[in-house]
Amino acid sequence: MNLMGSSNRRVLVHRDMESITTTDSVDIILTPQFYTFLREELGVRFAYQAKQIAPSLFDDYLDDSQEYQFHVYKCEEHWCFFAYSVEEITSFLETKGVKIHQISKIFFAQELSSYMENAIDLGSTLSMQSLDGTVALLPKRLMSSDYRYDTLNLENVSFKSGIALSSSYDSFVPLKETIIISSLLLLLGVAFIVEGGRIKSSIQSAIEKEEALLDKNPRLSSSLVRKSILGEYEPIDRRERLKRDSAEQISKLLSAKSILKELTIDDNKISATIETDSTATMKQIETQARSKKFKTKKEGSKQIKMERVI
Repeated sequence: MNLMGSSNRRVLVHRDMESITTTDSVDIILTPQFYTFLREELGVRFAYQAKQIAPSLFDDYLDDSQEYQFHVYKCEEHWCFFAYSVEEITSFLETKGVKIHQISKIFFAQELSSYMENAIDLGSTLSMQSLDGTVALLPKRLMSSDYRYDTLNLENVSFKSGIALSSSYDSFVPLKETIIISSLLLLLGVAFIVEGGRIKSSIQSAIEKEEALLDKNPRLSSSLVRKSILGEYEPIDRRERLKRDSAEQISKLLSAKSILKELTIDDNKISATIETDSTATMKQIETQARSKKFKTKKEGSKQIKMERVI
């Protein structure tokens, strides 16, 4: 998210900052004094997946007595992780004249890395510098007395990953992903309602057709009559299905190396004779036929006969 067009005042937050007098909302940029930063290469695709494992990454870096929130975004081939304490930040800003309701967005000084050629002065003892792409704190005593610090105009910086203060307390799923997931769930809900209505209509139509059929054929209204009819035709239907299934399975046994020499279907059984010059193909046909519950019998060296009782 590019906030170049934001009208909020931007404030660089560090321990030696001066107090602020304002009634307007502000965007705050946290220095490393207020967050812990890690850059990791992970095999995940989405930010919410990376955020789920963020707490475990900081196990050895954070104070167990304090509650932390986590922020993550993709930085080139890596994931950038931030651990910070909203309570610590808001309590500190209260002492500098910024109320919690005035904090609009939170950003991290790590995004200033590409804008920093020289160190930035953070007060009496510390400076902030970009070292190998990571914004870090440096004691000023390490600098020469005539070192020229950068003066960075925050209004000219294009921040890409800011978070609303309210979202810092929320779930692992950021707002963007939440909106997408909610939209998908809404679509699924609508589809479920539409499909449910269609099924209900189909069932109602089937009931109406059944009632119309029973009106035309009163004898069918008796359950005993219906069971008698089903009992008479069900075995026939089962045998016909078995015939079709058997014929289909026989056809699947044929290949470029085999031909169907004979196929016989009657009321009681179905049989077929397949011919092949390949011993391997013969063995394969025999194995597959037996797995489909066919009885097999070789007829000479080139033919195999199979049959199934219906």
